[in-house]
Amino acid sequence: MKVMISLIGATTKTRMAYRHFLWKFRGGRRTSVVSSIPEEIQNDILLRLPVKSLLACKCACKNWYALISTSDFINSHVTIQKNNPILMLKDDSIHLYSIGFDSLPSSSSSVCEIKDNVIIMDHPLKYVGFLTECSSRSCIGFLGSSNGLICIWLLCFCYQPIGFRESFCLWNPATREYKELPESPIGLNRGNVCMHGFGYDHKTDDYKLAIGVEAPGSKDTTLVQVYTLASSLWKTEKTIPYRLLCMHMSGVLVNGNLHWLALGQYNFLLLSLDISDENFKEMQLPREIPELNKDMCLGVLQGCLCLLVSSDVNGVKNYSEVWEMLDYGVRESWTKRHVIAHESIINKQKYFRLVQSFKNDEFLLLSDDILVLYDPKHGSARELKIDNVPFRNAETYFESLVSLNSGTYEVGGYESLTDVLARVRNNRKRRRLMFLIYVLVLSCVVYFCM
Repeated sequence: MKVMISLIGATTKTRMAYRHFLWKFRGGRRTSVVSSIPEEIQNDILLRLPVKSLLACKCACKNWYALISTSDFINSHVTIQKNNPILMLKDDSIHLYSIGFDSLPSSSSSVCEIKDNVIIMDHPLKYVGFLTECSSRSCIGFLGSSNGLICIWLLCFCYQPIGFRESFCLWNPATREYKELPESPIGLNRGNVCMHGFGYDHKTDDYKLAIGVEAPGSKDTTLVQVYTLASSLWKTEKTIPYRLLCMHMSGVLVNGNLHWLALGQYNFLLLSLDISDENFKEMQLPREIPELNKDMCLGVLQGCLCLLVSSDVNGVKNYSEVWEMLDYGVRESWTKRHVIAHESIINKQKYFRLVQSFKNDEFLLLSDDILVLYDPKHGSARELKIDNVPFRNAETYFESLVSLNSGTYEVGGYESLTDVLARVRNNRKRRRLMFLIYVLVLSCVVYFCM
């Protein structure tokens, strides 16, 4: 009997302690469990959470909402998330796909297949009325990414009398916020844009989009205009005495500047745009590179500006060199870091560009619908095959809490490609079953009416 009473007493104490814990956790008058944890530890834990979890945490309590909404927290979170890049792919139309680099297979085979980790992205341009007005002859272009924001360009062929319609849009895929840009005064269209670049201005905590078109009356000059997110205005019309080729039209962001390979009066040169003061200046390429070598492209290697240069003998591609500018702005600091002679890259006779570099010195190369992960330490290359994704271009980004202050968001959710294909197969089975039932019912009607 005494044992029973002691067990009942212990159970009662346990229940009371549990109720007291719940009362504190649910916001009782006493100190809550969360507030008993030091603020610096809370901050450190929250900074390591993905965006989706942080959005849920903002709804948990007022303190967390205030903390996660501060610019200091958002900037610190950006610094951490830069180490978790995501690859976004696009096809010839309006479909976008994403895959995390951490899900890439570690197989040593020459070809790696990716099947179950592809996510179909729902982009914002369907919410600005394009897809309801336009035919299927539409496509999306990448204009750049910075701190989790992506700038995309929709080109849509509509039925008469509208004709071609185009729009620029800034988009945060993690928070699903988007902002449609106002129309440019200089009349940007698919045929006249020859350069573009998107980046973050750390001096003013702002984002800017630079777009250049062929200047009227001259093929050797470019008219450039800059859009500023804070003011939501296009400004700074400048004419620069350079011409850009279509393969070099995308700007590369390094050290707070956008960079392009431009054709001057007699040779190729490196052109940079300071995002803060919006001024252009010339930079020098390595002395060892021929001045009129067109088969090269810019990229970022471990945070430094780099140049991928192809060498050929009698018109046949022989190898590719990777040059890195170790000391930004100093021509003498250009250093040849790698020589790529792997047959999977050389023999395809493709124009490769550097998409992403990794801490283990590997880097990802893209050419049309070919993705190659190259390891310079061992001279090995792996081609990435992504099932059911007919991609034609790629952009990298990472999740962030950076806001566009637009108040417009996508609805719906992202689906994995595996789930979508399974849903399509189920719909086909359902339609096939309905058809068989219809045939059976019709056969019965005909039989009994005879």
